[in-house]
Amino acid sequence: MTTSHPLPLSVVSQPDGSILVGGELDLASAPRLRAALQTRLDSATDEVILDVSGLTFCDSSGLSVLVWGHQTLLGTGGKLILRHPPERLLRLLRTTQLDGELNLQ
Repeated sequence: MTTSHPLPLSVVSQPDGSILVGGELDLASAPRLRAALQTRLDSATDEVILDVSGLTFCDSSGLSVLVWGHQTLLGTGGKLILRHPPERLLRLLRTTQLDGELNLQ
């Protein structure tokens, strides 16, 4: 019998300026992503790209951070882009009707 263990959230800045996000984005890990986004916002950037291709799970706390980042950047004339969302995240975004609100690539 195998026991699956949740993958911890990884948040890694990439050379192209994007942020690679992988693992599970939930109540416990959402503050870590929010802190990474805040750091990027503090650098006066007008566009933040989150490569979410490695996300294996996202709950409402994770969605809340994504919406916060989107709204914060929108308020300053910028934008948050979710690059390569996996099918599981796309289904969640469709269900919550955020697929039409967030910028997906």
